[in-house]
Amino acid sequence: MDDKLMSTIDKITRLTQQNAEFDMELRKQLKVASANSVLSEDERINQIYEYCIEEIIRKQANEFYKDFPLLSIKDTLIGDFVRMESFRRKDNFGDFCLALYQQIECMTNRLCEKKELSDITEKMWGYPAYLKVEKGKELSIYNRSGDYTIASLLFRDKTNAFEKSRKSLQTQYAIDKIRIIVYFLGYKAMMKGSDYDSFIEITLLLNDIYQCRNMNHRGNSQNQWEKETFARIIPLKSLYYFKFLGVLAQYVEYIKEGWGYIPELKKYSDSIEKRKISAPQLKIVDKIDLKDDGRKRFK
Repeated sequence: MDDKLMSTIDKITRLTQQNAEFDMELRKQLKVASANSVLSEDERINQIYEYCIEEIIRKQANEFYKDFPLLSIKDTLIGDFVRMESFRRKDNFGDFCLALYQQIECMTNRLCEKKELSDITEKMWGYPAYLKVEKGKELSIYNRSGDYTIASLLFRDKTNAFEKSRKSLQTQYAIDKIRIIVYFLGYKAMMKGSDYDSFIEITLLLNDIYQCRNMNHRGNSQNQWEKETFARIIPLKSLYYFKFLGVLAQYVEYIKEGWGYIPELKKYSDSIEKRKISAPQLKIVDKIDLKDDGRKRFK
């Protein structure tokens, strides 16, 4: 028996095990036609197989986004999930990353349109990023400590913290919006200093997805950051399929769990005064003494 025929039989066997309707329909067809006539229609069987696999993936997508709070985009997310899994089956890593990122992008943009979240972030940029941990006391969003601000954590340095904290939430860069969602919904703005490593781990993976979405864009030259990212990930893409899927699952769970906490965050932000982020100061290394040569100088 040749390989092509064995492949066809294997597909039929798996379909009958995975899909009861297909099993029943095949049995009906076999009653009115010989097995050979069915098996000879190889292309038709391939189409049926792909259709059934897509139905299974769509069922998985519906389960994945079950209880997702942003109902207006749920169908879009499910469609992108089906595309993503289809690309993974075909080992098309570039389009897989794009379809995965489009889900993250869709969720993030819709959340950042919410006035409540915009008001919360605007009030809290200048407050400490971490809660105060005291032995024997429960953590409280009202009890924060340290000079390291939320803006410095999310925007990576003091210069960015000053500039970006003056912009509206809707106009932040995409990767900044993603970090904002992780902090305010994933951690509910209640990070401890010990959470820093886990925060960096997930945001770096989200940044990898952000970079890899551009893999198959044509006509654009890659910057150095993209080249280094692709060189690190492509040789291990079989691993990164699952890493990226894990991050997507975590991001969705962050939103599911954090969505109901937004009123509590709003209550907290309404109770505090807005703190402005100070502009970075020029660092003066040393003072230079000028000799008095009799010339006038403006001070």
